[in-house]
Amino acid sequence: MPLRALCTICSDFFDHSCDVAAIHCGHTFHLQCLFQWFETAPSWTCPQCRIQVGKRTIINKLFFDLAQEEESVLDAELLKNELDNIRAQLSQKERENWDSQVIIDTLEERNTTVESLQKALGKAEMLCSTLKKQMKFLEQQHDETKQAQEEAPRLRSKMKTMEQIEILLQSQWPEVEEMIRDMGVGQSAVKQLAVYCVSLKKEYENLKEARKASGELANKLRKDLVSSKSKLQTVYSELDQAKLELRVAQKDLQNAEKEITSLKNKFSQPESELLPASLTAGHGLIRALPGLSTVWGREWGMMEWGGQGKIYM
Repeated sequence: MPLRALCTICSDFFDHSCDVAAIHCGHTFHLQCLFQWFETAPSWTCPQCRIQVGKRTIINKLFFDLAQEEESVLDAELLKNELDNIRAQLSQKERENWDSQVIIDTLEERNTTVESLQKALGKAEMLCSTLKKQMKFLEQQHDETKQAQEEAPRLRSKMKTMEQIEILLQSQWPEVEEMIRDMGVGQSAVKQLAVYCVSLKKEYENLKEARKASGELANKLRKDLVSSKSKLQTVYSELDQAKLELRVAQKDLQNAEKEITSLKNKFSQPESELLPASLTAGHGLIRALPGLSTVWGREWGMMEWGGQGKIYM
């Protein structure tokens, strides 16, 4: 039966792809594994018997002469080892696929959270739009109230003038009599005086009504002004709260989008190839071995990585 030697550091069998080194104590290892051992160990000792080793006592490469019939057996053993490695990698990939599925579920939950945040953001924007319309309406009412307040002093001044005219008509009879004399005597003077008196009377009545209406309007405007100020203060406070909630929602949305982008970038990287070159070269030999061919076909047909590609024999 051919000798199946392996490296005690990595537990892989020796093959033609890696150099085999030996120490003066007689133990053999992969050359690369041996130097990695020396880099991590506190001192240069044999990984198996712990004997002190120097650079001059290391044989960097051993050569093996194999018979033709033994070479086929060795290749079969090598392919079996590589098949075991592929199975281990397949198991590792299945675990990674399971972890990826967990991350995808988490990502879907995050997407649901993002959608809910977007809905909340839309509601907040609608609320802000409504509050802006209410503010505009209240500002218009405020402007109307301000115009009414500016109009009130002018009406008060006009009413005061009319009151003075009323006092003049009631108490300054000598001046009125002098005015009548200045107008002259005759039918035209009497008619003109009558027209003047009727006009003054109408103006006086109109001013009384205007004074009453302006007083009622002023009282109403005062009440409206107080109510508008209260509503405006409430709207300002609601708008500040809505702005704060909007900023918080936008910040959460940005963080969620960044996390989604990061996860998408992570899963967009291509999967590494699992087939080594030597396994492809030994394809014919595997088909020649009945037991290995059946196991190989069953195992290899199951290799599919998350929809990113398939590998076929």
